[in-house]
Amino acid sequence: MRHQLFPFLACGLLLAGCKSSTTNTNNQPASAPVEAGASAVAPWDNQQALDSLLSVLGPLQGKTVADMFAGNGFYAWGLLKAGARVLALDDNPSNIAALEARKKSEGIGDDKLLIRQTTPGVPGLLADEVDMALITREYAKLGDRPAWFGQLMAGIRSPHLFYLVNFLPGQTAAGPPLSERMGYNTVSNEVSGFGFQDVGIYYKKMPYRYILFGSVPPETPPGAE
Repeated sequence: MRHQLFPFLACGLLLAGCKSSTTNTNNQPASAPVEAGASAVAPWDNQQALDSLLSVLGPLQGKTVADMFAGNGFYAWGLLKAGARVLALDDNPSNIAALEARKKSEGIGDDKLLIRQTTPGVPGLLADEVDMALITREYAKLGDRPAWFGQLMAGIRSPHLFYLVNFLPGQTAAGPPLSERMGYNTVSNEVSGFGFQDVGIYYKKMPYRYILFGSVPPETPPGAE
C-alpha cells in the first residue's frame, strides 16, 4: 500500500489560517453552510477552483467521467468543456429535472452527457461504465461506505480511479457543519481497506477543501519488475 499524504504539520498550518478567516479566498463574504454538490452555486465554486480540480484530474479527452452527486451541474459542465463524456448522477429529482432542462436547452446529446437519477445510498453505475468517478458529497454522508465503494469500484474500469472533494476537517469560513466532515487521514485509511492501494491527497488546490484520490493499480506479474 502506498500513501502519498502530505505532512500533517503543513496542513495544520493551513487549518490555522482558515480558522481566523472571515472571507473566502476570493474576498467574498463567508456564507452559511452549503454542501458541495448542492443545488445553489456555492461562492467558493468558481472558474479558478474548477480549473484547479481539472488540473488534478489530468487530460479528460475521450474519457467517461461519473459526476456522482451532480447537484446543479457545476462540475458536470466543467468536465464536459474539458472534453470528457459525462455521466451525471444525483438522488434528488429536482436536480435531475434541472440538469435535463439545461441539457435540452443547450442541445447536448447523449454522446456527451447522460443524466441518471439514483437511489440514496446507491452509486447507480453499471459494470465498467466509466473511466473515473468524481465524488463531491461529504464522505461521512455516503451511508454504508463499504457497500457503496464496492459498487462504485465495479462501475469504474481498471484501475478504478476516483477523486473525492471534501471539506477540510477544521473550522472554515464556509462549508457544512463540522459533524459532517471527516479528516483525510481517516478517509484514506478507510478507503485503503476497501481495496484502493494507491491513495493520496491535495489539500491546497481548492478553497476550504481537500481532494483525495484512490485507485487500484494492476498487479505486477511475478518477475516483471
